[in-house]
Amino acid sequence: MAQLPDLPKGKEFEEYISAFFQCGGYYVERNIIEREEKEEVLELDIVATNYEKELSKSLIVEVKTGDWGFPDIFKIKGWLDYLGYSEGILITNISKERSNFFEDKANNIGISLLQINDLSNAANCLNKVIPNCQFEDDDFHTWRFSYWIERNLLRDLKRKKKQYIHDKKSYKELDEYYFLLNSGVFFTDSVVDRVRKLYDTFMKFPRISAKCGNEMIKRSFDEDVDKLPQNIYEETFYKCKYNAIQISTYIEHRARLALLKSAIDYILGKNQKRRNKDNGFGKNKENSLLSELPESFKKGINQLKSHKYFYRYPVFWQWFMWLFGGFILKDYEDQEYKLIADKSGIPVSEVQNALESYQILFPQENGWFIDLQESNIRCLKMFPVPFCGIGANYRRIKYTKSKKFEDLKLDGMYTLNDLIKWNNLTVKVLDNGLK
Repeated sequence: MAQLPDLPKGKEFEEYISAFFQCGGYYVERNIIEREEKEEVLELDIVATNYEKELSKSLIVEVKTGDWGFPDIFKIKGWLDYLGYSEGILITNISKERSNFFEDKANNIGISLLQINDLSNAANCLNKVIPNCQFEDDDFHTWRFSYWIERNLLRDLKRKKKQYIHDKKSYKELDEYYFLLNSGVFFTDSVVDRVRKLYDTFMKFPRISAKCGNEMIKRSFDEDVDKLPQNIYEETFYKCKYNAIQISTYIEHRARLALLKSAIDYILGKNQKRRNKDNGFGKNKENSLLSELPESFKKGINQLKSHKYFYRYPVFWQWFMWLFGGFILKDYEDQEYKLIADKSGIPVSEVQNALESYQILFPQENGWFIDLQESNIRCLKMFPVPFCGIGANYRRIKYTKSKKFEDLKLDGMYTLNDLIKWNNLTVKVLDNGLK
């Protein structure tokens, strides 16, 4: 069974720090790369956004393991000026002898410096930049496992892209899709442009999971197909086998989440500015760019404005997808709603509205949620099973004293079996036993 490292380094330390921001109620974006003419300009470790009513505020966080110095501090200052952000943080796992001297110099140019050489004191150190963090070990560790799943899926995608470069189109397309939605659109100047470009990216790769499935049965990726072949669907979601669809469905849901976040940024953006510019809200420009979006999406944005807690939806959906696993355990429905409300900062009475926002922005026939047959689980359609396993483990920890699946109080012939199947694939992905 995979174990979290006690002394995380490199990407694992970045994930360790990210989990604190996630537990602190931030929307967290990671490993954002600016690339021009095939050259990498910069990579941002973490961008953490705090969503409060009528306001969102983002921080750039650089995480260093090993030696560091003033060049790292000034690099972040350069990024802030280049990107138009006001606050940056440098977090290191090595303390300098004259730590106060370095911290004072960093503060003078608007950089918070946190030197965490003792991880047992990390939560106290990070309270300086994450106020009122309701830190719980269960949440923190589960987020780290979720990041680990993501890291292994993306690593496998890169490996298979190289392995099948001349044989399969799926992996090349998935890799491009992920880069564009995670990084390519991020550096767009205005939120209006960002919404449009994200939607363009979304439409550039329509029904990509269905296309990947078509290629898996030795047919062309480029055929116009609208659903997975039945045998591939059953292998992926009933038998919980690892395949390209576990990657593609992750990327498709990530794309929708990115669009939802941008829609919320657009709503909030009319009342705030970025980069000391008009943020793309010149009336003529705004109308011109938005005219290119489909009516259903524009209607969805307008409908979300009426939701009292719409500004917390990006945070809500990060928690619901990547920690709760995209499902509701109906035997614990009241506890489920209270738990996701506590974690996302949305009242219990507003959780149903938050869940419906996905359908509002991305209308689908019969909605996005399905009740599994003979299983007391309601889940998102076409959701990647390894993350369902993350959610299954979270329920095991939260709802039993013994921490055993068998002690969950469940109805439904296959409910327990489904949770265990999901968990088993999660363990396989964590152990990197991928084929």
